[in-house]
Amino acid sequence: MKKLKKNQKSNVIYIGSTSWLTIQDCKLISKHQCFVKIRKKTFTHMNKSYEFLKKAIDQRVPIYGINTQFGDQVTLLDENFEGSSKEYYESIENRQKALINSHCCGLGDVVLIDFVRVAMILRAHCLSQGYSGVKYSAVNALVSFYNHDINPIVRQFGSIGASGDLIPLASIATAIIGGNTEVVYRGKIIKATQALKLTGLQKYNPQIREGLAMINGTTFMTAIAALAVYELKRLFDQMLTAIALSLESLKVIDCAYHPLVHEVKRHKGEIEVNNFVLACWRGSQLITNINEARSKLERPIQDYYSLRSVSQGFGPFFENLDRSINWIENEINSVNDNPIIDLDNAKIHHGANFMGYYITDACDLLKMNIAQAATWIHALLAVMVHPRKNNALPANLVKDPSNQNGFRPLQLLAASITVQCRKLAQCHQSYMLPTEGDNQDVNSLGTHAAFDLQNAVTYLDKLTAILYLAVAQALELRGIEKISDTGKKILASIRKVSPTIGKCRPLTNELNNVVMMLREEKI
Repeated sequence: MKKLKKNQKSNVIYIGSTSWLTIQDCKLISKHQCFVKIRKKTFTHMNKSYEFLKKAIDQRVPIYGINTQFGDQVTLLDENFEGSSKEYYESIENRQKALINSHCCGLGDVVLIDFVRVAMILRAHCLSQGYSGVKYSAVNALVSFYNHDINPIVRQFGSIGASGDLIPLASIATAIIGGNTEVVYRGKIIKATQALKLTGLQKYNPQIREGLAMINGTTFMTAIAALAVYELKRLFDQMLTAIALSLESLKVIDCAYHPLVHEVKRHKGEIEVNNFVLACWRGSQLITNINEARSKLERPIQDYYSLRSVSQGFGPFFENLDRSINWIENEINSVNDNPIIDLDNAKIHHGANFMGYYITDACDLLKMNIAQAATWIHALLAVMVHPRKNNALPANLVKDPSNQNGFRPLQLLAASITVQCRKLAQCHQSYMLPTEGDNQDVNSLGTHAAFDLQNAVTYLDKLTAILYLAVAQALELRGIEKISDTGKKILASIRKVSPTIGKCRPLTNELNNVVMMLREEKI
């Protein structure tokens, strides 16, 4: 397949074989801030793919999921395989509808509409590339649901990430074929059939393998992962800024962040993180020179590990984030279907492109990095509130620690959230469970991993907000005139929603306000 190209056009996102979608595009799609169109260049390839597949079906070539049963029952041929064309095609059509309806059986919480929107368009993007043997009308049915903002109800449980996200995607497909399911339309939950009437859309009648094509891929897990990683990419710089400023407030010794130290270690991520930290400190009078530390001997000449090894610790996170975005964007733009129609060689390939292992590995990697980051933030907070460790800041980060608890309870809060991040860091591959008559004897659990990544990012948002509140307090205590240019800007932003903490007061609302500032990129 040729390398896909990215298209940028205001308020319109194009899908098809010459389009390259990004996690940024997925964010726009998730908020329904764009109109989606199918590239006309893809029509010809799609139609040829469909006609090639139809010809093979006419010739009674056994093809998975069309004239055979599904999964481990693939050896069961259609009962009308040798019958008349009318009976044969009616049976094929009924099989597609039965597949969709039978797999519309998810349980658990209703998932965010954002995920459903992205999943619909990623499925359409996959099918529009012309390797799935579906007609333009099938892709257009998905796109029309999105453009009319009809969002099928999808529930959390059902996918194991092998044969794709069968049950979640069937929940979408059931609505598109006018089945007995519900959708969210204009803020209300209504029957799918009612939404079709209100918008003037027709229920779709899947042909040949279009039912299978709509549900047999990785697009649901990919939608969740794409949005989670989009938020993590935003959060990474915000988190690293908070960490850099916490080091500044603790008067970290400078030599651990000398560029040469990291150049000789040779890792790109480590060097990038170190440069970022140094940039955050520009203009600061608080960073301790190693010669000053040696001459006064009021403190050790080496800081605690959490203070002096940020570059080494977060370099892998930096690189894993880039690697994971690459994997996820490849999956976004992939043909994650089975079978694959190969027009160039006039073949139909039965494979396993519905497997979600790249999504699983991307999410598992980042969950481990988030767990480490959470532990690190907790360690920094512990240093900041403890007078034995914080280089002459007052205990609890308040001027009257004998009467005020200050930030000590926030360290407890951080510990509580950190435990959740660490729990979510478990590798999903170790939980793989053979199923479906052992046909799916291995599976990716990519959707589980993606949901857990999304939750982990949410927790890291909260931890970063806690650290920002502590950083603002600590920098003020050091003296505004001494802090870095970045510190001054951050302090001004934080003080818009959270005043200096003197006497004890409830902080939940202020913390939530900082979380919202992070998500809205106001910090």
